[in-house]
Amino acid sequence: MKRGKVVNILYSVTVSSESAYDKLFSKSEKKPLQQAMKYHRLLCEGLSALDDVNVHVISKLPINRSNFKKNYLKSESEIKNKVNYYYISIVNLPLIKNVFAFFTVLYTVIKRCDRDTVIVGDVLNITTSMANIMAGRIKGVKTIGIVTDIPSHLASSNKNSHTERISRFKNFTVKLNNFILQKFDSYIFLTEQMNELINKEGKPYIVMEGHIDSQVVKLRNTLEGKYPGIICQYAGSLKKIYGIEKLTRAFIHANVEGSELHIYGDGDFVDELQQICAQHPTIRYFGVKLNQYIVNEQLKSTLLINPRPTDEEYTKYSYPSKNMEYMASGTPTLTTKLAGMPQEYYDYIYLIEDESLEGLTKTLQHVLGKSKEELHEKGLKAKEFVLLEKNNIVQAQKLLQLIQQIQ
Repeated sequence: MKRGKVVNILYSVTVSSESAYDKLFSKSEKKPLQQAMKYHRLLCEGLSALDDVNVHVISKLPINRSNFKKNYLKSESEIKNKVNYYYISIVNLPLIKNVFAFFTVLYTVIKRCDRDTVIVGDVLNITTSMANIMAGRIKGVKTIGIVTDIPSHLASSNKNSHTERISRFKNFTVKLNNFILQKFDSYIFLTEQMNELINKEGKPYIVMEGHIDSQVVKLRNTLEGKYPGIICQYAGSLKKIYGIEKLTRAFIHANVEGSELHIYGDGDFVDELQQICAQHPTIRYFGVKLNQYIVNEQLKSTLLINPRPTDEEYTKYSYPSKNMEYMASGTPTLTTKLAGMPQEYYDYIYLIEDESLEGLTKTLQHVLGKSKEELHEKGLKAKEFVLLEKNNIVQAQKLLQLIQQIQ
C-alpha cells in the first residue's frame, strides 16, 4: 500500500464512546467491560488522529439481561472524536442474541468493505471474530486480531461452576476460540510471550501492551489536590488469584499511621472484603464505579497498588491495563515484576520484589515511609514516560505500520 493512500479501518469489536456507555450503563449495578472497552476506544481515537486514516467502528454492545432489561435495542450511529460508531441492533434473548449478532455483524462488515479496508477485531469475542474472519475471506481483505488474553487462561480464571455440563461447554468454547484465533492474518499482542505461544506460522504482528489517552496531559496531579492522609488505591478485579486478599492483609499488618486502602471493583473476594472492612476501618470498599470517577480518585491518592502475583503462568501473557492507567494519573505505582512487563517500566514504578505476606508488608512500610514530595515526583516521571512513549496516537502509529506491511 502506497503512503498517502487513505486507509479504511473497520474496527469490529465491543466498544462505544464514553457518552454512549454512560447513557446505557451509568445506572446499572453491573457495569460491563470497562477496561476492555477503554482499550479499544482509545486505540480507535488514536487511529482517527492519524493522517489518511478513516475509522469505522461496528460494535456489538455488551448488553445482557443483568444490565439491560429490554428485549431489543435498535441500531444507532454517532461520530465522536472523529470515530464513526455504528451500534448494531441487539436482540436481548439467550442464544438468539449471539446468532442475530453474528449475521448482523457479518452483513454490516461485508457491506462496508472495499479493497483498501482492513478489519480489526478482538479475538476473544467469538461471535464478532467469526463474522470478521468470514467477511474478510468473502471480500478478500486482511484481518488483524487483537489478543488481550489467552482463551484457556481466561476460561480458567472465570470458573464459577464445576458442573460437567458447564465444563464441557467451556472446553468447547476454548477450542473454538483457538481455532478462530489462528485464522487472522496478523496480530496485536500484549506481550512477546504471546507471540511465541500463539503465532506458530510467523504471521506479521506487533506487541502493544497498552496505551493511555493522549489527553491525560490536561489532568493536573498536584500535592495540594491530594487527600490529607496517606491514601492507597486498588481498582480492578477482586478475584483472589490477583492478589487482592494478600494486599488487604499486608496493609493491615503494615499499620502505617494515617493510611487507608481504598478498593474498587467486583469479584469472588467481595464478601470477605466487606467483613474485613467492618473490622478494620482503614480498609474501605467502594464497589464498582465508572472509570472517570476512579481516575479522579487516583489523582487525589498517595499510592496506586497492583499486587498481581507473578508465579502464575498467565502473567507471561498479560499486561494489566490498570498499570498503564495508574502511571498515566501521575500518582506513583507499586506493582509486582510481571513477566510480561517490559524492563523499560522499572525506572518509573516501585516494585514488589518479595511477594510473601511479610515481604509485601515491609514493602508497603518502606514505600509509604517516603515523603509525599518524593512519591509525587516518582508519579509525575511515570506520567511523563507513558504520555511520551505509550499514548494512544503513538501506539496507533504502530498499528498503521502493521497495516502497511500486510496490505
